Amino acid sequence: MNLNMSTFLQWGPNITMCREIGWKLTYCYISILGKLYFFLNRKEKGEIKEAVKTVFIGRKNRSELRSITKGVFRGILSHYYEKFVNVYTAPEKLRNFYKKHMKNEGLHTINQALSKGKGILLITGHYGGIEFIPTFLGALDYPVSIVAKFKTKRLRDMTMQQANSFSINIIDADHTPNIVKAVCDNLKENRIVITMCDEIDKWKPCRRNKIYFLGQQILLDKTIDILSARCGSAIVFGVMHRVCRHKYKFIATSWEEMATHFQRSIDMSVGAVILKFMEHYILKYPEGWYQWEKYPELALFSPSYIEIKAPAPIPLLEPSLGNVS
Repeated sequence: MNLNMSTFLQWGPNITMCREIGWKLTYCYISILGKLYFFLNRKEKGEIKEAVKTVFIGRKNRSELRSITKGVFRGILSHYYEKFVNVYTAPEKLRNFYKKHMKNEGLHTINQALSKGKGILLITGHYGGIEFIPTFLGALDYPVSIVAKFKTKRLRDMTMQQANSFSINIIDADHTPNIVKAVCDNLKENRIVITMCDEIDKWKPCRRNKIYFLGQQILLDKTIDILSARCGSAIVFGVMHRVCRHKYKFIATSWEEMATHFQRSIDMSVGAVILKFMEHYILKYPEGWYQWEKYPELALFSPSYIEIKAPAPIPLLEPSLGNVS
């Protein structure tokens, strides 16, 4: 079966069904579809289970491993539920959802960084309720920018309309000749530009910089270091932590706070510190990370791997607002 989960769940009839039955029942519907998908895609399911086992073997006993694995699959399905809510909910209802279901920890970090006038490179990962970060900040009147691609004109039009309601600036990757320049230009306007640190299949490895990540020694992706050096903006790590079902907490951590967590941070690049911080969340809350199926791809970035892949230019955030692929 060549159909991936994203395409399967966002098949036209499924979207129509979710919009008709309401968001409470949508969660149950997506759970059923997800179980069907993994039943048909046993290889992918097995790869996820093996990735979790590889990372936590020796750290957790057999019972704990089973519990973690179940949590990971629940987290993956929760992610797609959040995608649907973020795309298809009317702006005012989405704002009310945020008021009722979200807390924040660290908005003062955002405010302090913006006060410097050089913008914020807000770095996050495929973790928790990431889909909500742009619209959540937009609902609080923060100037947010994201890079996105669109598969259809209808999707592009729908996204632009939703983005306008939340003060989100969409950098259309298909119509932007120089994305790095566009990112820097947005930062110069003192905006918050959101990017990823764990877009594994789009990493550009630096042959001179090694790091241990989730138990493997790999060549560090150099994208974050390039962006931070070129733009000179404040660095903030942010996650939308999924506290429990339908409850979230936005957590923002400044570069200064992150650096204090690592005794050797003075010898580590920005990208290295960020990735280790992301690793901290993955190990503590493995159910929040939904990139487990890409874990085997880390082997491509092993220092001993001869033909290192260096795909795609910039691993920027792909929120459902801009890309529901």
